[in-house]
Amino acid sequence: MKIFPALLERDFRNLWLGMLPGVLAMQMYLFTNGYLAFELTGEAKSIGFISMGFGVPMLAFSLMGGMAADRYSKRVILMISQTAMLVAAFIMAALVLSDIIEIWHMVLVSCVMGTAFTFHMPARQSFVAELISPARLVNAIALSSAGMNACRVVGPPLAGWLISKPFVDIGGVYVIMAVMSAVVVLSLKRIADRGANAGANDTTGTRAVIDGIRYIRSSPALLVLLILSIAPIIFGMPIQSLMPVFAKKVFGVGPKGLGLLMMANGIGAVAGSLAVASVRRLNRPGIVQLFLGVLLGLSLAIFAFCSSYRIGLVMMAIVGIVSSSYLSLNATLIMDVSDRRYHGRVMSVYLFTFSALPLGNMILSLFADVFSVSLTVGVSGLVLAGIVLLFGLLSPAYRSLRFNYASQPSLNGVASAYRQERPDELPGKNIP
Repeated sequence: MKIFPALLERDFRNLWLGMLPGVLAMQMYLFTNGYLAFELTGEAKSIGFISMGFGVPMLAFSLMGGMAADRYSKRVILMISQTAMLVAAFIMAALVLSDIIEIWHMVLVSCVMGTAFTFHMPARQSFVAELISPARLVNAIALSSAGMNACRVVGPPLAGWLISKPFVDIGGVYVIMAVMSAVVVLSLKRIADRGANAGANDTTGTRAVIDGIRYIRSSPALLVLLILSIAPIIFGMPIQSLMPVFAKKVFGVGPKGLGLLMMANGIGAVAGSLAVASVRRLNRPGIVQLFLGVLLGLSLAIFAFCSSYRIGLVMMAIVGIVSSSYLSLNATLIMDVSDRRYHGRVMSVYLFTFSALPLGNMILSLFADVFSVSLTVGVSGLVLAGIVLLFGLLSPAYRSLRFNYASQPSLNGVASAYRQERPDELPGKNIP
């Protein structure tokens, strides 16, 4: 608790622990869906259709999801979206167990999951800032990132192991995912409902979305932070999709070697998130993120141009540590800089930036075919370092960022405020 003080706050602790099964279920869902699609058709493009079914709603509704998070109760949105995921997982289980599953079924269910996820993520991210005290926001966001990275490491191999067991198989995995979603819904009932933001219903939905975009444009630091969140998605994260090429053509290792590379990256990502979570205070977070972004680009370049598998393993762990630390700090700064009234809309734009990942995958894959994969990723890493350095140096507002380490109110302060608001309910003499 001394290292991760955010867990001392009950509502955040309930949210964090309760959401872990849902995040794990989502990682298992993405893996299982791809596996099942390839098993049904024997064609890699079927996996693309499933991914498109999940990704199109994110493009179409992400801004609406942010507006909803700012206008309505975040807890209610989380319960509705998680229930939708639960129903979708049960539908998949029923289709698989009855042996009538087809690709078009999977695309439709993926659309439902993608739509629910689009409303779920902005509400969950902004709910964290609503539950936690300002002094522990860095710790809370980093812990959330650590949980997601841990599930990303555990989810796919766990799903693969369960599929290999005859008494579970693919249908059983979908049932397990539905049960995990049900656990999340039940855990949300233990958290007090904060209701909607004050004044959130004063504008129409379209007006609220436009207002959110204007707010982002009016904040130079926030605008730079969002740009710096999309840069690694286009120039850094596509390395995940190119890892099989590195394993085969650069390092000459088989599936086991590829698995170790991915594991090294995942373990590094968890370590990086926990490292950010354990930091109690950062005086110049913008400068720290600037350093991490440049280091991420250089680490990618070193990995790309090395020919030793052992050095590659070490560099993939470093890439995981630095990238996770960078993204965790970036998300925390975005939340800290933003006005609470706009948290949902800002996080929806942040989520929207992840829609650029397929574009980055496509661009780097095309260049890897035309040139070599080492040259492509190496140059991409150097470009990433240059972009982060350029925007960081050109933005004084970004470099001068400071966290809002507001001190938590004492018991006397809380009691005094309560006495002023409700003097009839709490006589002064009973206040500690």
